[in-house]
Amino acid sequence: MDFTAVKISLLTLLLVGIGAGLLAWYFGESRIDSNATIQLLPGDLKWNKNPNLHGLETALLVGNPDAPESYAERIKLPAGCRLIPHSHPNQPRMVTVLSGTLYFAFGEKFDESKLTALPAGSFFTEPKDLPHYSMTKEEVILQLNAIGPAGTTYVETRSESKEE
Repeated sequence: MDFTAVKISLLTLLLVGIGAGLLAWYFGESRIDSNATIQLLPGDLKWNKNPNLHGLETALLVGNPDAPESYAERIKLPAGCRLIPHSHPNQPRMVTVLSGTLYFAFGEKFDESKLTALPAGSFFTEPKDLPHYSMTKEEVILQLNAIGPAGTTYVETRSESKEE
């Protein structure tokens, strides 16, 4: 038997095994402990402000948005918040309006006439890479359930928006 052919076969087998292992790890089950129990009361939430996110506050409930795993977080938008058109690279993103009314639309340009009022109890999805925008007239709290890694890409630059 030719040793070169054996080496190539073994190298191919090794590379296929490594590739399969990496794919299984990346697309595998969430790293959230399925045996753990989590109970959070509203007062237990640790809200984090991010000055780059229009005054939004987030509270991570479970998981890690930066990792390829399931996560859930609450998002608090202040009254008068306007989120310019943007998209997210992860899917599925499933959102429930817990309180207040969110005004939401899909598109690359902010057009207030196209916004749909989504009151508390409403549910919507944000497909991967599909631009969308929103605004609030009162404080709104959302719950986002998604699979990471998360991210945001803006369609417009901040200087083109009317956020002041």
